Amino acid sequence: MIRHALAVAALAFAAPAEARPAPAIAFPAHFDPIGTPVVSLKTSEGRTVHYTDTGEAGWRTMLFIGGVGTSARAPELVAFLDTLRRQLKVRIIAVERNGLGDTAFDPAWSFADYTSEVRQVLGHLGVDKFAVVAISGGGAYAGHIAAAMPERITSWHMLAAIAAAPAESPVCKAEPAALEAMLGKQVGAPRVFWAMPPDGVAAKVSGFIDRAADEGAHAYFIAGQQGDARAVAREYHRFCDAPAPVTAFPAPAFFYYGEADPLVPPAQGEYWAGKVAGKVTFRRYPGEGHDVQYRHWDQLLLDVAGHGGETLACMKGRARLLPGLVEPARLPKGTTLGICAWSAARAKQP
Repeated sequence: MIRHALAVAALAFAAPAEARPAPAIAFPAHFDPIGTPVVSLKTSEGRTVHYTDTGEAGWRTMLFIGGVGTSARAPELVAFLDTLRRQLKVRIIAVERNGLGDTAFDPAWSFADYTSEVRQVLGHLGVDKFAVVAISGGGAYAGHIAAAMPERITSWHMLAAIAAAPAESPVCKAEPAALEAMLGKQVGAPRVFWAMPPDGVAAKVSGFIDRAADEGAHAYFIAGQQGDARAVAREYHRFCDAPAPVTAFPAPAFFYYGEADPLVPPAQGEYWAGKVAGKVTFRRYPGEGHDVQYRHWDQLLLDVAGHGGETLACMKGRARLLPGLVEPARLPKGTTLGICAWSAARAKQP
């Protein structure tokens, strides 16, 4: 018994075993990103504005303006092409709008307030020149940015982006309270608000529809709004105001519209194109609807990065840049627009 106790004691005080060589694992020296953080800034008007910034100093900067009812985290919806974004060295900044996400609702907030907040965020980040990219309802805000600071904009990009809602539309005729009530159920259920065609981008990009629903939950609940529809209703009513006073916009402009889009038809892009004095590239997509804003994000990134004179297409299983603006109808047989992942995803559909 004594001998056994001494043996145990000897083991307790024995020199520690030498560390084994690490197995063949490439251990990381940093954490993987789990989303771009939301940052706050106090404005000169006393408001607290929130924004996101992918933060790569020295890269081409894009001011991203998401669609109706989206938060500062809306750029996460296009993160399915983040590898391409990083390869092209494009930085994304998004400034949150009134009453969405972490930003408090102010019933008096206006387009002018948004323009001021964008100026202050860009100033805080030391960004002078930038491209403006807007999708869907973000188009109305992009117009005001283009009108207010055209000399700072390197290129202007509108994807299925609105100019203004017709005065006779049901949204413009509706009283604010009625519009809030109409939108209440959708805002209270982000999966309903973000319902998308089953054969569109949501079906091709794994996890997209879940990420979109997460964006809705962030926009309408994250700060305790409990599905408050006032911010979204006011966004829709804001589109009934006159379009932004853009005149002779000097920089190159790119417009991407689906010819089968019932929500924002190409005529809205034609309105904006008529305000541009610089070069206009109008990319039209026959048979495509409102989700061209995501479906052709690869082409958008290339255009922002300086490849606007080329068209991305998948030919014989390989992505290529074709010279010029190539209309879909003129593509060689078996060729599809964008990276080959789109055609591969389509081939998997039943």
